[in-house]
Amino acid sequence: MRTSKTLLSSSFLCGVALWLLQSCSGAGTQSDFQELPEAGWPLKAPVRFSLSVKDSSSDQSLWIALRHDQDYPFSNIFLITTLGHPNGSVITDTLSYDLAAADGQWLGSGNGIITHQLPFKKGVRFDSAKPYELSIYQAVRSLGSAEGMAILPGVLSVGYVVEKETSKSN
Repeated sequence: MRTSKTLLSSSFLCGVALWLLQSCSGAGTQSDFQELPEAGWPLKAPVRFSLSVKDSSSDQSLWIALRHDQDYPFSNIFLITTLGHPNGSVITDTLSYDLAAADGQWLGSGNGIITHQLPFKKGVRFDSAKPYELSIYQAVRSLGSAEGMAILPGVLSVGYVVEKETSKSN
């Protein structure tokens, strides 16, 4: 159980990390995050976002942003995403990401609270002024279990980042 001092510290650090991510973002970048319950990320509780990307003439990269603390018990994470196009089509992906190296060191940035920017889609052209709907579910299972974890501890917030892709010159 977290103490109120630890919770306050975690909330403050999450706020600072979000501010830094948004303030360091270029004009072609947008992001959003949702905080998760203190107990953890429920299995059947997707994190949902409505993405309205104004630039329909450029390719974009879509990233999943994840923040967790030292209570996160795994070296990886499994996610299921759905990306709904305004025309009604839906793309569902099952994703697996390593969050720690073989020696146990976190691959993300930060101390105490670790932030990961995980690649999701590259070369996306958001061709509609209407919003796209992004849902992210956790699909983590304990070793030997066929069932997903009812509550995934240690994950503090989940979000997305959309960045305009820059062309590489030769």
